[in-house]
Amino acid sequence: MDTATAALIDPERQLLGCLLQLPTGPARRVLAEMHANDLADPEAAHVLGLAIEVLARDQDPAPVVLYTHAVTTGQAPGRTRREALAQWLFDTYRDAPPAALAEHLKAAVLEAAWRRALTAHADRLRQAADTAPTDLLRELADDTGAIDDLWRRYRAAAEPTTRLEVAA
Repeated sequence: MDTATAALIDPERQLLGCLLQLPTGPARRVLAEMHANDLADPEAAHVLGLAIEVLARDQDPAPVVLYTHAVTTGQAPGRTRREALAQWLFDTYRDAPPAALAEHLKAAVLEAAWRRALTAHADRLRQAADTAPTDLLRELADDTGAIDDLWRRYRAAAEPTTRLEVAA
């Protein structure tokens, strides 16, 4: 799939596209309690990490700001890497949905992250179930802190802050 198509159908890219349009204050609200590792795509996670860093410096997460930050901090070494990042940011910004969808996309991204974490936990349990000592298996079964945190953040993002009604 080419990058332009991915920007149109991938919720992670769509969320970042919305973010690239927002000024500092609204961008901070959208990214509240989000972590770069919430995203499955490595490039999207890298860009989210850049956005978190520039917002911490009180800068808007505009494409040129993220690009410049990546270059000046050594996070986009070499010409090929810089060109790939520039193209990714360009495609994501160009094909972004309206910024007003950012909160909805945040919830979708966090739900997917929660589901991935739950699946990974279930896989670990399934692999250990037949052979692990029972004490270790019990400890592994109870180790749900990351899953619980993602669930809490997903539910908080999924709860609408304002109720909208459609006119009859």
